[in-house]
Amino acid sequence: MTLPRPRLEVGPGSGSLRTRAALGLAGCHARLTGGRVHVPVLKVLDRLLPGGPLPRVRARLAPGVDVDLDPAGALARASVIAAGYEHGEVEALAEALRPGGLFLDVGANIGWFTLMLAAHRPSARVWAFEPLPATADRLAANVRRAGRDNVRVVRAAAGRATGTVPFTSTVDSAFAHRAEGAGPSVVCPVTTVDDEWDRAGQPRVDAVKVDVEGAEPDVLRGAERVLRRDHPVLLVETPGAAAVSAVEAVLAPWGYRRRPRASLLPYNSLFGFAGTA
Repeated sequence: MTLPRPRLEVGPGSGSLRTRAALGLAGCHARLTGGRVHVPVLKVLDRLLPGGPLPRVRARLAPGVDVDLDPAGALARASVIAAGYEHGEVEALAEALRPGGLFLDVGANIGWFTLMLAAHRPSARVWAFEPLPATADRLAANVRRAGRDNVRVVRAAAGRATGTVPFTSTVDSAFAHRAEGAGPSVVCPVTTVDDEWDRAGQPRVDAVKVDVEGAEPDVLRGAERVLRRDHPVLLVETPGAAAVSAVEAVLAPWGYRRRPRASLLPYNSLFGFAGTA
C-alpha cells in the first residue's frame, strides 16, 4: 500500500539552497527506489545539509494537516533527507489499520505518525502517548490545528506498571529518555497500555508504534493483554542487535515474529503475530 508522501516546504534563510537541493534529491531517490531505504544515500544527503540548524521546514502531512518542524531537531533533518520521516514505517502501520480500529502511538513526540495515520485513516482512531509536558502541548496543538477529532492525546509515558518516572530533558525532544543519573529532569506520570485499554472498554487495536528511547520492552509488557487478544502489528525501535533480542524475548512467547521489510530504516523492526505453538 502506498500513501502520498508529505510535502515539505523550506523557508528562506541561511542554508535554504542546500536544504532544497537535498530535499529534491531525496524525492528523486524515493521515486527511483519505490521507497526502499539506502542508508549510504541518506548519509550523503545529510552531509549536503547545513551543519547547524536548518531553515524553517514545514511538512504538509495531508490536506489541511501542516506541522512546523524544529529547525535544530533531528526530525527536520530526517524528514528532508528521506523526503518524509520514516515513510515506509507509516505505510506498514496504515496497511494494518482498518475502519473502526485503533492505532497506539507510544512516544508520539509532536505527532508525525499520529497525524499521518489519523488523516489517511479517518475512520480509525489514534491514541498518542507523550509524557513530556512541553512536547505534549505541541502535539495537542498540532492535533487541534489539524482538526483531527479521532485523536486522543495521553499525557503520560506507557510502561510496565503505573506510577511516575523522571525523564532527562534534552534540547531535542526526540531524544528525551528516562533519567538514569544526574542532569535536568522532569517527573512524568506512567500508565500502561492495558490500563488505558480497559478504561476505554477494550476497543480493537490494529497497530502499535513504540519509540521510547530504550524502554520498549517495558511498554510491551504493559500491553500484554492487548497483544494477546488483538494481535496488532507492531513497529518497535530496535537500534542494534541487543535491542532486537530484548524485544524478541518479550514478544516470542506471545506468538510474535519479526517481519523483514525493505522500506524500513535499520533501527526499526516490524513484528506480526505468527501463532503460538
